[in-house]
This record gives sequence, structure tokens and C-alpha cells, in this order.
Amino acid sequence: MTAVIIAQSALLLGSVLLTDKWVQANIDLPQSLMDKLFILELSTALSVVTLTAMVFYLASRRYNDALEQTNEQLEDEVNRQVTIGLQKRNALIHGLAKLADYRDTDTGDHLDRIGHYAWVIAKRLQIENPEVTDEWIDRLVLASSLHDIGKVGIPDAVLLKPGKLTPEERAIMEKHTLIGGETMLSIRNKFGSDEFLDMGIEIALQHHEKYDGSGYPFGLEGDNIALSARIVALADVYDALTTARVYKDAMSHQKAMEIIFEGRGSHFDPDIVDAFKATQNTFDHIREESHGSHTLKRADIESAARMFMQENNSLYTLRNAA
Repeated sequence: MTAVIIAQSALLLGSVLLTDKWVQANIDLPQSLMDKLFILELSTALSVVTLTAMVFYLASRRYNDALEQTNEQLEDEVNRQVTIGLQKRNALIHGLAKLADYRDTDTGDHLDRIGHYAWVIAKRLQIENPEVTDEWIDRLVLASSLHDIGKVGIPDAVLLKPGKLTPEERAIMEKHTLIGGETMLSIRNKFGSDEFLDMGIEIALQHHEKYDGSGYPFGLEGDNIALSARIVALADVYDALTTARVYKDAMSHQKAMEIIFEGRGSHFDPDIVDAFKATQNTFDHIREESHGSHTLKRADIESAARMFMQENNSLYTLRNAA
């Protein structure tokens, strides 16, 4: 636009000068009138240039506004598609993690409780820890569901044994951390680094590490254990203590609290135990709500399956009718 205006200005100025020279050479007019005519020609040229610049400016503003609006719409659509894709991914991951969890729990609600417990602790830690952002907590809640995904590789004879494990069986059981970590590392190697996958790997590998270095599989200690894994470690132990399994009865909230307090500084990060202590009533409420309302029986599963098929048959009939 600048080049066009410069070219137009030069052309109009040249025309004015040539016209003035021609008039002086061919028309006998008083000098005062010649000066007025020159000023009129120059003013007209200046007006044309100014009008052209204004038109270009307004057109440019309109174009930029339209371009900005289009870019905003495209950005909103991209964000919407990314959000939908992440929601689908997260739902699928959580569903697959629940499928693995069914191997040694009755309902798969263990993962929901772990996520709730981890969220409660993280929100408490967020007050004084800048690392714990809302986005970090969202990743933690989902990634926590992957902590025991490696148990799919543990034989039922060990995983579901009702009695105490032998040292050999214990060694097999402890491999679930490495199996889970290796599984997600293979996904990471395939698709590249991802904050969610990185956290899931940390949790799967390290949620049985202990603050004093006596845990497994690597014997990490203190802050060398990822914060996400330290949080899930406490949440997992609390849920394991207060939930019935084929090999044990559920423990009371009070007794589980006492055991966790005893593990402060040895098994668990002291700061995380303090966060648990401050929120223990919320833990108890989540435990009571989950165990009281999430018992899924075979009849419930069959009923849900029939309802799903009926809904889809109805949709099939409507499509055919249309």
C-alpha cells in the first residue's frame, strides 16, 4: 500500500507540474491566477492521495480485523478439538487402567479413590508448593490410575494369593512396578515425550519407594522420589489398608491413620503425611462414600449392557426409518 501511495503521489505531482508548465506556455493568464490554479491543482492531488491513503487504511483495518477474527475462530476450533481428543484419550486410559485393576479388586473403584485421595493431598500441598499447579494436579489424578497397571503381568497365583507371600513370590509381585514403567516407556518411545506419560512412568516405577530409601525397585530416598509418586504412595497405602481384599479384611480409618503417622519420615514424606493429617476427615468421607455406594454386582453389569444394546437398537431402527 505504501508503494502504491508513493507511486500515485509522484504521478499526481508530475501531472500538476506538467500541467502548470503547459498552462504557462500556452495560456496568457495573470500570475496571481496562475498561482491560484497551481495551488488548486496541488490541493486536488493532495486530496486524492489522502483519500487513497484513507481507503487503504480502512481496508487494511477491516482486513486485519477479519483476519484476527478468523484466527481466533481457528484457534478456538483447534483448542476444542485438542480438548475433545484429550478427553477421549483420558477416558480410554482410565478405562484400560480400571480393566487391569479388576484383576485384584472387586469393582475397580480403587482407582477412583486413589485419584480422589491424591487430589486432596495435592490441593493441600498447593498452598506452599509452586510446582503443584492446577494442571499438574489434573495430570496427577489421571496418572495415578496407572500406578498398578504392571499387575497385568503378575500371575494370579501370586496376585490373588490369600495368604502371606513367600520371598520368591514377593520378588515376583514387586516386578509390577518395572512392568508398568516399561510398558509406558515403550509408549513414550513410540510417540515422544509427554508430561502426562512422564508422570505416569514416575508413579508406576516409584510408588513403592520409601522416603528412607528402603523401598523398591530402586531404593530411592527423599526428594529423589518424584513428588507425584510420594503422593500416590500414601494414597495407595491408605486405600489398601481400608479396603477388603481376598486375603484380608478392611481396616478402620482410625487404625489406618495411626499406621500412616508411624510411617512419617520413614515410609512417607513428612510433608505429605502432614497434608494427610490436615485432610484426614475428607479421606474418611471419600472412603465411606465409595464403599457405601459403589458395589457393582453382576446383575448391575448385565442391566447396563441390556440398556446399552436397547439404546443402540433404537438408534438403528431410527436410522432405517429415516
